[in-house]
Formats: sequence, structure tokens, C-alpha cells
Amino acid sequence: MVTTFTAELPLGIAKAVAEQPHKMYLYLEYTNTVGHIPTAYTTADVIPNFSNPKEYYKQLSGKNYLRVPAIRDPNIVSSVANNVYTTSTNFFGQSSGTSAGQLAGEPFGTNSICYGAALVLATVEGEPSSDAILARAYFTGESERLTKTASSELFVTFPLTVSVTAP
Repeated sequence: MVTTFTAELPLGIAKAVAEQPHKMYLYLEYTNTVGHIPTAYTTADVIPNFSNPKEYYKQLSGKNYLRVPAIRDPNIVSSVANNVYTTSTNFFGQSSGTSAGQLAGEPFGTNSICYGAALVLATVEGEPSSDAILARAYFTGESERLTKTASSELFVTFPLTVSVTAP
């Protein structure tokens, strides 16, 4: 799996620590056609729209995404080594029987293939266009992808590790 932070991460952190309540979501990116799975996601540098990830989600031709609530694992692991402070936590998200893609076109159902996910801060609950996309991850190997089978749902774990180097 390849994970990269987006340029919206600093904004998301600032909003997350503000005194207003916010909710976390996962975007589960999927397609119904193997040929529409991105093949260039082998390093974080080639992920397009690093600085404007919202544009990427508006232009998913042959692809779609679910916007599902994310649950944060209450266990946070922190460490300090030399001047590097590292904090890790996990977020969990799951599709449901009523899940529908955010874009017209690709329906979510049996044989849909989830090939990536994004961790998102919802600044306005019912308005996805105001979401701050903090980080994106892609399942680069075929064995990492999730395929929805009949009478099942997709469950994704999104580990988030942030390291800060003190001056």
C-alpha cells in the first residue's frame, strides 16, 4: 500500500484541533472494471492532484467512491526518537447495504473493486464539497484490493502515522 499526505493536511489538522466538532470519513475508491484500476500508483510522487485532491474526485472516469463514516481506534501510539515525534492511530470504515457512490455512473455492488482509500475531515456534515482530504492510500498489489461479494460489505483499515521533527 502506498500512502501520501495531501496539501490539505495542514488545514485539516488546524480544523481538527479547533473547538468545533468534526467528523472523520473514509473515501473508498472503487470501480466495476479491472481496466479502470490505476496502475501508476507505485510511489507516492506519481499520485495526481497532490495539491488539489478534490479535483481528482470530481473526475473519476469509470470509477467512483463511497463516503463512509470513519471510526478512530481509541489506541494512539506515540514515540520520540532524537528530535522526531511520531504518533500513529487507525481509522476504520465499512460500506453498508445502502452504500451508493458519490458520482453518477459506477454503481456499488457485487464485484465492485476497492483499490484505494482517503482519510477525510468533514467540516460541514452534509456537504462533501467542504471535506478536507488529509491523506490518500492505494492498494498497489492485486492481492491488496478488495472485491465486494454478494451479501458482504467492504471493511477498510486506514493507518495514519504523522512524524514531526523538532528544530
